[in-house]
Amino acid sequence: MFEAWSTDTGPAKGGPAPKGPDPVLGLALGGGGARGLCHIGVVRVLEELAIRPDVVSGTSMGGLIGAFIAAGYNAEQMAEIATDLRWSKLIDWSPISGRLLNTKGFERWLVELLPATFEELELPLVLTATDLNDGRIHYSQRGDLITALLATTAYPGALEPVTLGRARLVDGGLLNQIPVDGALFLGAHKVLAVNATPLVRVDHPVDDAGAPRRRIRMTALHELMRAVDVMQAQLTMARLSFYKPDVLLDAPMEGLEIAEFHRAKHAIDAGEAVAREHREELLSLVPSR
Repeated sequence: MFEAWSTDTGPAKGGPAPKGPDPVLGLALGGGGARGLCHIGVVRVLEELAIRPDVVSGTSMGGLIGAFIAAGYNAEQMAEIATDLRWSKLIDWSPISGRLLNTKGFERWLVELLPATFEELELPLVLTATDLNDGRIHYSQRGDLITALLATTAYPGALEPVTLGRARLVDGGLLNQIPVDGALFLGAHKVLAVNATPLVRVDHPVDDAGAPRRRIRMTALHELMRAVDVMQAQLTMARLSFYKPDVLLDAPMEGLEIAEFHRAKHAIDAGEAVAREHREELLSLVPSR
């Protein structure tokens, strides 16, 4: 069983953050399905700059990538996994269960590639999930890593919630899309946050020029997904006003939908591009060398 906190203020303080003369650097990775693969591109640039996070926090796909980082995978290894993998094989259609998908293949894949527990990771990691029963955020950083990953990536209605006592845990992005607070509570003094789902304006007037935009023909499904994006973006901005990262990277991926895992390279390249654009800001996170 993994340890989780049902609270909106964060996990227990005093975690296993490394001690030393240099500031502790935290990496907070947001969710976003296939868009979340942009984190790999960001890590590629961090490696080139010899910037290594001391603690990692993540939500949904950001939590999954965060687990690979905490387990010691480098950017090229993660990029190879993401681009070579047939993601559709990990999650099977399961109409009998009443869910759109089941996660048996995904769970087997996690077991093959990652340690069983948080304690076996090379870096401290915290993952977020959302409890559908009490409407609160859960944070996990000890015990069963695989179960915690299933919880943070359990998209409501599509994937089976994870049961923990009375809690029914689903995707952490519902309430905490970019868990800067998780990194802070692990002891980070500075935090780099990566947003894989920056809100893109749709069909706004010409005099609004300057903001990213794209013109799409709204279907009922698009309207629903757009409404979720808008609500999530507003909640994310509110949370970031309380827990401010030192550097926030917004990785725009125009036209890339959350389920388009076959376009992994596009997402990775987008993350790399935005990180290179903010090279000096990234270097400001670490002591001068």
